[in-house]
Amino acid sequence: MPKNYLAIDYGERRVGIAFACSSIGIAFPRETIDLSEKNLWTELEKLVKINKITDFVLGMPIHPNNHPDSKQKVVEIFAKELQKKFPKIQLHTQDESYSTQEATAIINTTDKKKIDKAAAAIILRRFLAGNF
Repeated sequence: MPKNYLAIDYGERRVGIAFACSSIGIAFPRETIDLSEKNLWTELEKLVKINKITDFVLGMPIHPNNHPDSKQKVVEIFAKELQKKFPKIQLHTQDESYSTQEATAIINTTDKKKIDKAAAAIILRRFLAGNF
């Protein structure tokens, strides 16, 4: 049975979202949730239901020397909340290092909303490449 992945590039202001289905294996940027405009949990509940999500892939900031920094701790707290809110959906983490820079270079824009969802797609692409 195919898996439906929802990737999350978590930020304290904006959250990039991407999707993939294991039967296709291609990550697609979906949207960026602006946390000043929308409730993240409400939006995630909608996306999970509509897209029949089976797995989350959460971008995890990995510091070069493997010591947790403040951003990593914030994402780890979010990961725990995500697991609590969606206990039936498997959570995977994926190194998100330089995904924002890579997204910026690929789509050649300064539009943060476009960059965040593209970064989520890059994180998901990396995960899929290592798991197929």
